[in-house]
Amino acid sequence: MVSLPTSLRTVSHAAVERYPFEDGSLTDTDNAPGLFERYPIYQSCLRWLNDFVAAPHPDINRPGDVCTRLRYALERNLVWLVTIRTHRSDTNEAVEKGLHLPALFHEIFIEPQGFRSGALLAVFPDVQPDVAAAFIDAGHQALRMEFVKRGLMLGEFHPSSTVASVRNPHFQVMRSPAPLYAVRAMTPHDLMFLDRPETAPSERAQYLRHFLKHLGEQLTPATRDRVARSIAAADAIATGRVPC
Repeated sequence: MVSLPTSLRTVSHAAVERYPFEDGSLTDTDNAPGLFERYPIYQSCLRWLNDFVAAPHPDINRPGDVCTRLRYALERNLVWLVTIRTHRSDTNEAVEKGLHLPALFHEIFIEPQGFRSGALLAVFPDVQPDVAAAFIDAGHQALRMEFVKRGLMLGEFHPSSTVASVRNPHFQVMRSPAPLYAVRAMTPHDLMFLDRPETAPSERAQYLRHFLKHLGEQLTPATRDRVARSIAAADAIATGRVPC
């Protein structure tokens, strides 16, 4: 078994019996190179994070990195990796395993700054390419509300993702070297993802209520008013009080 630094042992050894990740696989990015031989996908993931996600790209159609917050987290060693083994690689297993990630995130990031800025990547090395899209995308769809309820956002990444950038529908921004979930704290910026007209009205209202619960104090009065109006409109459509 790989020996972890003291700073990682408390989380890893306490959590291993409660969470379905592989013993010894939980690491921060500073210590990840020590696990490259056992988990070569970690090396690919870190290269992807540094060279793509935390770097500018012409197709993103805006200044800055593809993910504007990741460079800060990487520089402060606030990005963690964990491996989760699978047996069936179906939607039920994606949900079953993914449900443990909010608790693990909260256990890793106890300090407020770490919680706000950190990220947890859960890698699924046993999920084969032909089922990776169904596993990750369907699992994400089923899990997303639970994460938002906990003040978290769940990202769905895999090599064949067709999810496009908000500003460029031809730029598949969620492609990664392995099937994985990325977990981070919700931010005010996430309103653009949670308040979308294509979301079912009842779900949209739930997302926005959770958003207000966790971030309401950080929002301007104008933004809080906008969210309240969106909730009222979604509720009205969901209950049939107005035409869709």
